[in-house]
Amino acid sequence: MYVATATWIKGTVVRFEHMSPHSITTIEGRAADGRVRRWAVEGPPGLALDRLVSDADMPKVGDVVELCAFGYKSAEELARMFPGADFAARRGPVGTEASFAGHVMILPSGEMRLWEPHGILSECVRSSDGPRQSWLDFLRSSARARQAWCEQSRYAVVQSNVALQTLLEEVRSSIPDLCG
Repeated sequence: MYVATATWIKGTVVRFEHMSPHSITTIEGRAADGRVRRWAVEGPPGLALDRLVSDADMPKVGDVVELCAFGYKSAEELARMFPGADFAARRGPVGTEASFAGHVMILPSGEMRLWEPHGILSECVRSSDGPRQSWLDFLRSSARARQAWCEQSRYAVVQSNVALQTLLEEVRSSIPDLCG
């Protein structure tokens, strides 16, 4: 349902909807072309959010956050994957230009959170401008991030990508016991 290439979104939270099946954080920021844009970023479902995120770490209107996110596949791609289903009328939340699954959220404090399970953590690391050490610290400190990191090695998109395979090996050599 999602593309395999990460998109980094940085901006100000203008709306946060704590709902099911997924929470939605609306982010306003400047696109690469300088235009102000709004993105809808899917997050954990309401019940998971209550379990996994403290009130202090919940996105609040006015917070500046950064997300490693993965866009949805086009209606045409989805129709090929699911013959007979009609994706032509699919739309994002009103007032947004694009919708994404937010895989990793970087909070105003700089702390990272695995936000939504849909995504490829190694692609977030590979495409990040942040220091590699911060990602290693994140993997060491977050059981959910470690689980996502270890599970991704089975994904076909990771197995077929030399850059991601190389990154997996680099991280394994830095944290030998990461995946048990």
